[in-house]
Amino acid sequence: MSEASKNLLAGGDDELIAAGDDELIFAEEDEVEEKPIEASWKILIVDDEIEIHNITKLALKDFTFENKLITFISAYSGKEAKEIIQAHRDIALILLDVVMETEEAGLEVVKYIRDILDNQIVRIILRTGQPGQVPEDVVIVSYDINDYKTKTELTNKKLFTTVVTALRAFRSLTQIEASKSELEKIAAASARFVPREFLRFLKIESIVDARLGDSVQAEMTIMFADIRSFTSLSESMSPQQNFDFINSYLSRVGPVIRQYNGFIDKYIGDGIMALFPNKAEDAVQAAIEMQHQVKIYNIHRQNSGYQPIALGIGLHTGTLMLGTIGEAERMESTVISDAVNLASRVEGLTKLYGVGIVASVQTLCRLDDPQHYKCRFLDRVQVKGKKTPVGVFEIYDGDSETMIELKAQTQTYFEQGIFLYYQQQFAQARRMFRRVLQVNKSDKAASFYAERCGILMKNALIMTLEEIEI
Repeated sequence: MSEASKNLLAGGDDELIAAGDDELIFAEEDEVEEKPIEASWKILIVDDEIEIHNITKLALKDFTFENKLITFISAYSGKEAKEIIQAHRDIALILLDVVMETEEAGLEVVKYIRDILDNQIVRIILRTGQPGQVPEDVVIVSYDINDYKTKTELTNKKLFTTVVTALRAFRSLTQIEASKSELEKIAAASARFVPREFLRFLKIESIVDARLGDSVQAEMTIMFADIRSFTSLSESMSPQQNFDFINSYLSRVGPVIRQYNGFIDKYIGDGIMALFPNKAEDAVQAAIEMQHQVKIYNIHRQNSGYQPIALGIGLHTGTLMLGTIGEAERMESTVISDAVNLASRVEGLTKLYGVGIVASVQTLCRLDDPQHYKCRFLDRVQVKGKKTPVGVFEIYDGDSETMIELKAQTQTYFEQGIFLYYQQQFAQARRMFRRVLQVNKSDKAASFYAERCGILMKNALIMTLEEIEI
């Protein structure tokens, strides 16, 4: 038997018994309360001397800590130790020899654990029978170990104390890691309720740091998107079917917004309000792609026997304030500005003119090349509280190929009709819109203007007759 093994068996005068409930106990056998044994601690013994394995197991045979026994795992080389550690990531303690197949085999195992496996929790105690081979001060400074002992100094009692101290540290680190993991899950979950981009604009790292009244001013493109005739559609569905439908739809268009560097500020029933902080081009491309995704979704809906849906999208670019509102016990992120109101109004125009995408002139002016998109002037709208009307345009790149071709063919007539309409030459304007409808009966914007011109002509005739009668 080696000198190290003899020292390990040297027990001292006190009877060594198990440690339970996080206490070191040296007492008589009849003072110990028996409790049900729970799961065990895994301890890996790494040593090329088989008797060191046997003696260590014998010394800790009846050991318990926090009512858990020990499960011993043995490795007889650094190479074998690496394989075991990779397979058992829940090992609590490693009793590691330094000199095995090479003079620094144990130190290579330490590097592998900490640097390659990135395991910072397992406790590592180096044991050496040749203390002069690798000086203790050098090892402690250069390697991430938790203790360095010579085999001769590890008597029964000292081994017991060393193991309990290591397991106590492992338990604490495991609890900290679990808490950290839980906090990371909470942070990830909170990002699904308050977008990270929103927090980034407020210059805070986490929702925990958000304070009531935090705000920042920025220019962005605002998108409002809404399903056409959703109220009548939802009336034919149960509440659960409504939820399933909305989530199915949002799962298709939501990723598109993120794909084009936008983020969803809020859901308004079936509607979406999204912000594009980088450039207006992102919002326009996202709107077009969202229309394409709805077409794909409609194929799935029709194949499943469901009614297809239509999507209206409004875009406007302007200055807004992002911030938090509410009170101490309940607050939320929000966006406030005239630009938001106008973007919502622009989205509402998609219903009026029967088109898929409407963008304000402010958004078009911020595009690198507006002519890259298929668009036509629709109207000038008066915004509440503003004196100057805002020009709005239809962007029809998201329409079907047939509709795109028909609108391109009739665009000259349509634009002439708009010009004449604003010149109050309603009869001539109506003729232009009727020419559009002769080619494209489905052009709802042309149909709207033709009807409006007819009403205005009729009103003008009535007013003229009234003047004659007077």
